[in-house]
Amino acid sequence: MAYHQMRNRRRSERYPAEILVCIYHRAEAVGEYWTRDVSQGGIGLLPGKVMFWRGTRLEIQLYSRGRRRAIARRVPAIVRHCSNRGMGLKFRAGELLALP
Repeated sequence: MAYHQMRNRRRSERYPAEILVCIYHRAEAVGEYWTRDVSQGGIGLLPGKVMFWRGTRLEIQLYSRGRRRAIARRVPAIVRHCSNRGMGLKFRAGELLALP
């Protein structure tokens, strides 16, 4: 009997992470969220006060614990999925997140 194996559609591996993220919509800060995981192509966020529809264009800014300093510059992203489990954001083409 053959077992069905799930295919991973992602191009890059995800890593568990707890990083504070500030979300900007139309250049206005909307709220702070915590990451569930990160990858070279996107980021998974835990649910927050404001959730966005699939296809919404956002910018994200990552901060060190306690919001003491920014980890990376603002990065353009697009909402790929949104549910009661959180949001998945994909970095827009040509934008790669470079974490120290």
